Formats: sequence, structure tokens, C-alpha cells
Amino acid sequence: MLLKYKYKLKPCKSQAVIIANWLEMARRQYNYRLAERLNWFEATRTPVNACPLNVSVVPVERIYQNIPEFRVQTRDGRKKDSNGNLITKKGDKYPNIVNGYVLWETVQLADLVQTKKLFPGYKSMHSQVLQDVVQRVQTTMDNFTWPDKNGKTSGRPKFKGKHYYNSFSYPQLSNTNIVKNANGRFCVNLPKIGLVPFVYNRPIPLGFQVKTGTVIREADGFYISFTIEDQTVPYEVVEIQPTEDNSCMY
Repeated sequence: MLLKYKYKLKPCKSQAVIIANWLEMARRQYNYRLAERLNWFEATRTPVNACPLNVSVVPVERIYQNIPEFRVQTRDGRKKDSNGNLITKKGDKYPNIVNGYVLWETVQLADLVQTKKLFPGYKSMHSQVLQDVVQRVQTTMDNFTWPDKNGKTSGRPKFKGKHYYNSFSYPQLSNTNIVKNANGRFCVNLPKIGLVPFVYNRPIPLGFQVKTGTVIREADGFYISFTIEDQTVPYEVVEIQPTEDNSCMY
């Protein structure tokens, strides 16, 4: 079972400045990565009334410009097979282009290293927070290009204005990130930000584990939303499923 618990953050002035800066840097990175995806999307499609369907108006060299054909793993992976051998190792090569399609999430995640070299300010951000920005772009593009179970897709993704990108996420938090400071006040330990006091008005239920944390900017300040999970709660499917025969149609 998954639940979301939301709490009011009480950061000091320096922590509030860091959070605000991270939101702005995340917004800029989101817009840049989304522009890469949309430019590719538009370059590989041609209006039906413009030219034959089997002809591209964009040279192939431009379509794959600045996209490496392969990526090389820089360190050993953590996962092992049943025999205890590493599944992925340093030096392994993986394609970035499969059947003409770019594995954009992988390419953009790898390019974050170059982003930190060009813009040293991004080194201050936690790596997983920055990676989550790319994963948000991937989700946005998936919703745009792939239909859901009802056959519908979302509209064309929009760039985020200054006041329309109001959250960033830590994909890996745990119950140990909720601690008490020297004054006995409840705090959440956010990597690279520090112990941020918050209003712990309801405790995490017994048996639930914190999985992720999302810092949110709202009109009255900052909040944090924890995604918590208890895997012992069974998932049950109701015996009677809705069908056209047992549903009331208007």
C-alpha cells in the first residue's frame, strides 16, 4: 500500500535560499531537456501535405547530431545475478540508438556530467534530485507520445515559467531521514541541504517505510510530501469487475 503524507517545512533563511535556487536550476534544466526532446520529435516528423512520407526534410546527420552511438559504463554496477556475479561491469558498452530511436533518458542522464562541467552551480544539487528532472521530462514525453489504456494522450508539453516549476524530489529517502536536532525538534535530513525542521503533526504509521520525498513550494511556504509504503498490506482484486452488463448506462 502506498500513501502520501505532507508536512510543513520550517527552513532557516539559508536553507530557504538553497531550496529556491534548486527550484530555479531544476526549472532551467527541465526546459533545456524538454527542448532537446521536442526538437528531435519535430525533426523526425514531416507533415503529410509537405512531402512524401518516406522522405525526411531534415538531414540524417542533423537528426543524430551530438548523440553518441554508444555509452560506456564508468563503474561496476551494484546488482548481482544468482551466482553472485555483477550484472553490469565497468567498460560495458550499450547502444544509445536502437532501430533509429534515441534512448533519450539514458543519453540525457549521461549528459548531466557535462552539464556540471559547463555550469558548476549544478554541482551543489544532489545528484538524484538532478536525475529526477530528466525522469520528469521522460514521463512528460511518454504521456505525450504514448496513449494510455483509454487510447488518449496528453497535449504537447509546455515549458515551465518561473512560477510554474515548484517542486523537486529525492527518489531515495527513508525513515532514518526523520530525526530530532539538538533542541529536540523534529527535522528531515535532506542531503546537501541539512536538517530542516518541519511540523511533524502526524507520525508515520507503524510498518510504513518512507520511499521518496518531494519538496514543494506553495504560496505560504515550503512543504515536503513523503511517499510511504507498507508491503505487508495485501493487494486484493474485487470479485466483481465492472462490465457493460452489470453497469448502469446513461
